[in-house]
Amino acid sequence: MRGAFVIASRDLKTYFMSPLFYIVAGVCAIVWSFVFGTAIDQFMSASVSQMMQSMQGENDPGINLHRTVIAYHASIVNLLMIMAAAALSMRLLAEEKKQRTFDLLLTSPVSATDIALGKWLAGTLASWALLAVTALYPLSLAIFGPLEWGPLATTYIGLMLLAGVYISVGLFASSLTESSVLAVVMSILFSFMLFFISAPAQSADGPVEKAVFEHLSIGTHLATFVGGSIGVSAVVFFASLIFLFTLLTQRVIESARWR
Repeated sequence: MRGAFVIASRDLKTYFMSPLFYIVAGVCAIVWSFVFGTAIDQFMSASVSQMMQSMQGENDPGINLHRTVIAYHASIVNLLMIMAAAALSMRLLAEEKKQRTFDLLLTSPVSATDIALGKWLAGTLASWALLAVTALYPLSLAIFGPLEWGPLATTYIGLMLLAGVYISVGLFASSLTESSVLAVVMSILFSFMLFFISAPAQSADGPVEKAVFEHLSIGTHLATFVGGSIGVSAVVFFASLIFLFTLLTQRVIESARWR
C-alpha cells in the first residue's frame, strides 16, 4: 500500500500544479454559481407566493429550502462532476502512455494494484477538492437562516462516493487508450450509461425487472442520500462500482506489464 500512497501523492501534486485542474474548477464554478443563483431566485419567488397565499387564508404545505435549492444544486453538481471527473482522470494513465512514462511506471517496484489504487486515490481527492468548492454555496445560506444539516451532510457523503465512482470509471477509460480525448469521451459515455440505466424500468413488465433496473441506477441511490438518509444498499452499490472499475484498471495494467 505504501507504493499506492507514493503514486497518489505524486499525482495529486501534479494536479494542483497543472492549469487543467484550475480551468476545470473555474468552468464548474461559473456554471454552479449561475445555477445556484437561479435556484435561489426561484425559492424567493415561491416564498413570496406562499406568503401571499397565507395572507389570503389559503392553506399551503409550504416550501422546503433543502428540496427546492440544495437538492437541485446537488443534481447539477452530479451532472457536471461526470464531465469534471472525465477531464481529471484522462491524464492518469492515457497521458502517461502518451508521454512514454507509463513503461517506467510498469518497471518500477510497485504492483499493478498499487498503481491502480494510487491513481484512483489521487483523482478522487482532486474531485473532492471540487466538491469542497460546491459546498460553499449551500453553506452560504446559513447566513440567512437555519439549514437542515443532516440532509446536507448525507447529500455530500453521497456526492463524495459518486465522485469516487466517476473517477474509477474515468481511470478505466484512461487505461484503455493513450488518447486523452478518447479517454474523456469513453469516461462520459460509461458514466452516463450508469446514470441512465434505470430508464428501461419505466417500460418493465414485472415488478422484479423494474426493481432490478432501479437498483442499478446511480440516480436512485443518490436520491437516498439527498433525502437525508445513508442507505446501506446505496453505500455498498457505490463501493462495488468503485471496486469493479478499479479492478478492471488493475487487470489492464497487469496485462500491459506482461506484454
